[in-house]
Amino acid sequence: MKRAIRNIGFTLLILLSPACSDFLQVENPSQVTDDFYNTKKGQEALLVDIYSKFRSVYGTGEFQYFGTDLYMAITESPIEKMFNGYDASFNGTAGLIFGYWSNLYKIIQQSNILLNRIQPDTEGMTPADYASLTAQTRFLRSLAYYYLTETFGPVPLLTEENQELITAVTRNSETELYTFMINELEEIQDVLPARSAESGRVSNAAVLQFLGKLYLTRAYRSYAQPDDFTKAASAFEKVIQIPEYELQPTFASVFDELNQNNSEVIWSIQYGSDKNYYGGGNSQQSIFGFNITALNPDMFVASQSDYSFMERYYWINPKVHELFTDPVADSRYDASFQREFYINNPANSDKGRLGIYFPRWNDTSDDSKNAVLYYPFRKNNEYYWYPQSSSMPALKDAADKMPILKKFRDTKMLWKGAGTREDVVMRLADTYLLCAEAYLGANNEQKALDKVNSIRSRAARTQADAAAMRLASLNLDILMDERARELLGEHDRWFDLKRCGLLISRAKAYNPYVQKYNNLNEDHLVRPIPQDEIDRLSGLTQNKGY
Repeated sequence: MKRAIRNIGFTLLILLSPACSDFLQVENPSQVTDDFYNTKKGQEALLVDIYSKFRSVYGTGEFQYFGTDLYMAITESPIEKMFNGYDASFNGTAGLIFGYWSNLYKIIQQSNILLNRIQPDTEGMTPADYASLTAQTRFLRSLAYYYLTETFGPVPLLTEENQELITAVTRNSETELYTFMINELEEIQDVLPARSAESGRVSNAAVLQFLGKLYLTRAYRSYAQPDDFTKAASAFEKVIQIPEYELQPTFASVFDELNQNNSEVIWSIQYGSDKNYYGGGNSQQSIFGFNITALNPDMFVASQSDYSFMERYYWINPKVHELFTDPVADSRYDASFQREFYINNPANSDKGRLGIYFPRWNDTSDDSKNAVLYYPFRKNNEYYWYPQSSSMPALKDAADKMPILKKFRDTKMLWKGAGTREDVVMRLADTYLLCAEAYLGANNEQKALDKVNSIRSRAARTQADAAAMRLASLNLDILMDERARELLGEHDRWFDLKRCGLLISRAKAYNPYVQKYNNLNEDHLVRPIPQDEIDRLSGLTQNKGY
């Protein structure tokens, strides 16, 4: 392992230089010297910078959303063909590949710098400070390795600060990488407070949640340990039992923008309204819909408090709507989707009238609300809520509009500005569903059902609906359907499907571009290694099929 640690390549060395920290440049406009990282202030600032880099990890939707069953691209650009459709052009020269890889390794190198420099006797450092800073850093370094391993397979395991120019690396096996990550998380259990006093900081609940996810993921692999499912369930149960966390009373309240950092949120990426801090902003509020003012300017004017600005980049697959088998009983449907848009253009004589109406997907009452524009779920027996596509005959007559995902609505930002809301990465409802998956893997279906039915009971509009919505049986496909309803637009869908072995089957069944290119296979369970890195580093080979 020591040889692999020392053998970091030229590109990684440049990219991972501590002086590249954007946050530190903002915090300290003068040139940051190497000695700064030997001080408590420098180490605390470096940790904040590491946290900030996860904005990019979760903000790169091509790795989170594309190529799955729930989302689809609106065009067929080269990147969209690769990530959304797995077409034959998919290769390691895609710019997104290099940026994602380099950002994760920058997180790792900065973590290694901090862990190498921090000392218990550093001036101003208390034992509690030392324990907290090291635990947070080890968590974030392991999280970076999780996304590297799940995205690229075997990757170099680097755990020491690098200051040399080396041109060779070794790809450590997934077995080694998972052993390392799990050991790291086990060693920092119970070091951090159960719930952090500061929004955005990792807590012990986040440690347990991530540890459970590592056990759960490994449980499906050839290198699994016999008790991985059981250990995963135990870790998730510990989170559920922490008194500082509880499910919100309704699904809608989880995403109330006035109720951020609520009792259900375990860990979130922070943004806020200070332009010196929020970077590019949280884009979640803008990526799952259509640009209403561009398509219908006569009816709608820019007003963030009325309708969020939409960039029309990721679309919710219309088949997702059918997963809500009873969209009236299941409150998550109306809490997730905005289907009615009222005219707000003062120059329009119909101001205040319903301008655009999308009925619930199974509503057969047609335009019962007398909207100016009415878009049914289907038209001529084809899905109508799709982007228009001349390359696909079934989509060329589509509406190019669909209900927008409103759960991330942000009324505090400027139109087209940077999103200010927190980006929730871990929340308790996810813990319940992950715990159900672990129990299912451990052949305890009843406990798995209890966890899923707790989430479905919270989602029901009435007690009668809750009784009707109770599941009597469970398998992985049913569980992935439930995750889709509960966690739509949230993170890790690609990784969730890969984990349990359903990525290929569900993407082929749901994603029209995957069907069109007909190229998705097991090679795509990892993405290609960045070609620039392969060209520079001896020992870094390309993944099979690319």
